Amino acid sequence: MYWADKIVEDIISSQKHQPYRVDDMFTPSGYAHMGNIRGPLIHDLIYKILREKGKKSSFTYVFNDMDPIDGLPSFLEKDFSKYMGFPLRAAPSPKPGFANFADYFTKDFQKILKSIGIEAKFLSSWEMYHQGKFDEVIRQALDNSEKIQDIYQRISGSQKKALGWLPLQVVCEKCGKLGTTRVFAWDGREVTYKCEPNLVKWAKGCGYEGKISPFGGKGKLSWKVDWPAHWKVIGVTIEGAGKDHASAGGSYDIAMELCREVFDYPQPFKFPYEHFLIGGKKMSSSKGVGLKARDLISLLPPELVRFLFCRTNYREAIEFNPIGSMAIPDLFDEYDRCAKEFWQEGSQSDLGRVFELSQIDQLLTKEIFLPRFRLVATYLQMPGLDIKAQFKQGKDGKLNAKEEKILKQRIKYAQIWLEKYAPEDFLFKVQSKLPKEARKLSSAQKEYLAEIALLMGKDWKN
Repeated sequence: MYWADKIVEDIISSQKHQPYRVDDMFTPSGYAHMGNIRGPLIHDLIYKILREKGKKSSFTYVFNDMDPIDGLPSFLEKDFSKYMGFPLRAAPSPKPGFANFADYFTKDFQKILKSIGIEAKFLSSWEMYHQGKFDEVIRQALDNSEKIQDIYQRISGSQKKALGWLPLQVVCEKCGKLGTTRVFAWDGREVTYKCEPNLVKWAKGCGYEGKISPFGGKGKLSWKVDWPAHWKVIGVTIEGAGKDHASAGGSYDIAMELCREVFDYPQPFKFPYEHFLIGGKKMSSSKGVGLKARDLISLLPPELVRFLFCRTNYREAIEFNPIGSMAIPDLFDEYDRCAKEFWQEGSQSDLGRVFELSQIDQLLTKEIFLPRFRLVATYLQMPGLDIKAQFKQGKDGKLNAKEEKILKQRIKYAQIWLEKYAPEDFLFKVQSKLPKEARKLSSAQKEYLAEIALLMGKDWKN
């Protein structure tokens, strides 16, 4: 059974996670990298398979734009370091035309997700906090701060903090920073806080001390508490997590216990998934490490992007490095193999199912001719060659409209691959003049090459 079908089967058979509300989230602290696509793609598959099985379901995708800026992409370090500690949505946009820092990176990733067929309702944590939707869970967390610390200690082994610790930060009324404030008292109406100069290494607080209501967007729960609070606020019943969060005693385990013991909310269906790696290394959005998600959608058609993530079991790491390798042609070959499997066997086989779930606009139910990507890339390096005519010869002299569209698409992406990613040993250039070395060929060698030229020009179908 295909891995995403098995997850859905387990969800339904448990009879514990209804209504079926799938959720995932992303912090827009920089450009999303390729690995950031894996989470929403997995959740999108689950959502769509639930619908396929006739189950009423929803899929929300939260942008954590209330989080403080705690790291910057390298291209912003010089001009934006003064905004470290501010909420992501309170800092200006890196480029004109966007409302703020978070909006710029959020819109970039939303466009990518939509382009690969991810059908989620996008939500903003900033808006939910400011609309008062988190007020109840903030009160629950503040009233149970000691219990929260006990859960931290029991699950992760962490030492309890000094008396007065509270799982909340507020936006400083003087300097506007969130990441530098320490809340240390709660009277049921207001919290007392200080904007600490040395609370964190990445931002400096102004030293202001005051009292403020934590509600209506003035405060934000700490990360490990904020996560399960989101579940209750949105009504989430299904949410996976990356391996880094899902390790034993990690934030996923803590969130599950907080969900049950503090927020009195049923634990969502849990499943951990592996990382997306380049050269064996995990990527980071805020640090700008790894290829951007926008790079991936520029070098592959949308269906191939989905295929890249659909083909690998969620418990296995995806190792993919398109730079200077044959990873792209190999991916096209595998996609074509799965397409043929689907056309011959349907979606009963895992390969056919992968192809089916990789499609976006319209499923190709009838077999068509797929020009091999690496052959397209080879032909593109031969000046004057009619590529369309070459593939027509392999298809009884004609291509239908859909086949011509696919050929045109593969020519486009093969050109990109050749210009930016192809390995040196694949590239060649047909010379306009014979090189000097050709003069050194013997008569026998010249005759041999002439025979090859004649054979290459022969119509082998006759």
